[in-house]
Amino acid sequence: MSPYLFAVCRPIDSVVDKMNASGLGCYIKFVCYSILLYADDIILLSPSVSSLQKLLSICELELSWLDTAINTKKSSCIRVGPHYKSECSNIVNNSNTKLEWCDTVRYLGVNITSSSVFSCCFRHSKQTVYRCFNAIFGKVGRIANDEVIIELFKKKCLALLLYGTEACPMKKYHIASLQFVVNTGFAKNFNTRSKDVINDCQFYFNCDSVFDCVTKKTNKFLCKYAQVENVLCVTISSL
Repeated sequence: MSPYLFAVCRPIDSVVDKMNASGLGCYIKFVCYSILLYADDIILLSPSVSSLQKLLSICELELSWLDTAINTKKSSCIRVGPHYKSECSNIVNNSNTKLEWCDTVRYLGVNITSSSVFSCCFRHSKQTVYRCFNAIFGKVGRIANDEVIIELFKKKCLALLLYGTEACPMKKYHIASLQFVVNTGFAKNFNTRSKDVINDCQFYFNCDSVFDCVTKKTNKFLCKYAQVENVLCVTISSL
């Protein structure tokens, strides 16, 4: 309930107002967007390193009035754009603590990577699924029937594997990489390396391919997205 209560109370609206009033963020159709947040998870958007430093200072100053501080241990910087490989000056907070530049940052369960264009990384999701399925298989793999194991795999593991894929730019190699994880689970459960057997098992146990799952999730997401009245969402939809 905390995110919903946070949205109702809106304790950091003043932070958003200050950030947008600064005019230091990224512009979309002549509108400045300098901050994205969900509850207390904040992203600062800036077209340059110097502007990002100024935005951080403004954000910290306003948060101090709310008796709140940024956790530097959980904060980091990432660069997306044509010059993402260029070395950048360190961003520091008001206590002169450096915020590290990273190749990947995790926000709301999605791993965003430093690249020439916006892209996501699913390595963490795949690792989580492997651990999850190994735990399930280790507990019930020798005593439960195949229907139970596959149903657990679909309910527990697929949900982890496909989390956030509807909002991320998915390339063919992403789909193939995630499908390999699913195939590995079926191969282990049915003790086979035959692709034909694995495909048949997925068909008879009603397990959609990753491509089909992502397509369905994306269509559902876009239908909901089209009904959102948020200014940023409407602006992006019109591009």
